[in-house]
Amino acid sequence: MLKHLPAGIAAGILLTSCATVQQPPSPLDVVRAKFDAVNRHDLAAIVAAYAPDARLMAADFCSARNGRASVERTYRGLLAIEDLSVGIDEAIADGSRVLMRIRVRGAVRGQRFEIPIANYFEVRSGLIAYDLGVFNNGSRPCQQ
Repeated sequence: MLKHLPAGIAAGILLTSCATVQQPPSPLDVVRAKFDAVNRHDLAAIVAAYAPDARLMAADFCSARNGRASVERTYRGLLAIEDLSVGIDEAIADGSRVLMRIRVRGAVRGQRFEIPIANYFEVRSGLIAYDLGVFNNGSRPCQQ
């Protein structure tokens, strides 16, 4: 069949059939992969899931935390929690935005806890650009 096609067209067909266009993961997949990394306690993978200029906000932060260094500092502290794990109760994606209801579980000094969190994410170019966690922090003072 290719014998009867002009060489340029045949080459184009062959090249395009061999080329695979890698689609970026969906925003929902990006956020799920971040939580999978949390459950593996894989700090490097967690940090890599965030954009270099990511903005993190949470109910117990005094102000926004910006950049991957802040992501690393935040998750280094969280991963120090005994038996830390995250379960996803519900996830909704709308374009680049992802809303999740999650439960963070672990133990502090042998005392088990479970915290329900409403999490809002914005994903750009396959990376988490904005992460807002809302939960009842028990009126504890904010953390720098």
